[in-house]
Amino acid sequence: MSLSSADIAHLESVLAQGKKPKVVFTDAAGQIAGRAGKVVALDPAGVDDFVTVAFGSDELPFAAAELRLPAPGEGARRTAAPRQRSHEPTGPGLLPDEPKPQPAATERKTVTTPEAPAPAAEAAPVKKKAARPRAAQAKQAELTITLTYEDGEWAVAAARGARTVVKGAKVAHPAALAMCQASGSDEVAEVVSELVEKIRSEAAEEASRLRRQLEEAESRLAELN
Repeated sequence: MSLSSADIAHLESVLAQGKKPKVVFTDAAGQIAGRAGKVVALDPAGVDDFVTVAFGSDELPFAAAELRLPAPGEGARRTAAPRQRSHEPTGPGLLPDEPKPQPAATERKTVTTPEAPAPAAEAAPVKKKAARPRAAQAKQAELTITLTYEDGEWAVAAARGARTVVKGAKVAHPAALAMCQASGSDEVAEVVSELVEKIRSEAAEEASRLRRQLEEAESRLAELN
C-alpha cells in the first residue's frame, strides 16, 4: 500500500499548518521498509521523488510508492507495566530468623573467563537512500532542454533532473532553426538541413495543389459568366 491522491492532499494540508506529518516506508523503499519518518516538503507536481522525508540524520526525496500513512496507533510508545508492591510482612518478631547456611569448604580453582564476544558490526548503511553529496544534488538539478519536430510543428520541453518543468511548448520555425544553428554542431546542421528540404518539398507540393484548385475554380467561374 502506498500514498494515494487523498493521502498526498492530507499531507499538503498538514504541512500548510506548519506541522510535519508522519509516514512509514513501504517495501519499495528497500532496507528501510517499516521505519518511520516525517515529511518536511512536498511537491505534488513532481514526476518521481517529490516527497522529502526526514529520518534519522538524513533528509531525502522519495516516491509515493515508497511511502504510506501510519495505521491508527502504529508507532505509539508502550508504557511499562507498574511494579507490584510486595505484601510480605516486615518488622522484627513476625517470623523467626532462619539460620544462614554456612558455605561448604571448596577447593579453590583458577577459572579462566572466556573473552567476551566482539560486538556485532553495525548495520550497513542503507544503500538505496544513502546521503547524497551536495555536488550530486546540484548535478541532478541541472536543466535539460529538448527541441523536437513532429507533424509539421516545432516544440520545446525542459526538465530539471527527473521533474518536467515545460512540456510541449510550441516554437516558431525561424526560432527553432536559430536554436539549431546556435548549437554549432555539424551533425545537427546536416540533420536540420535534410528536414528543411523535406518541409520545402511538402510546401511546394501543397502550393501546386492549391494553384490547380484555384485554376479549376476560375475556369468554372468563367463558364458561368
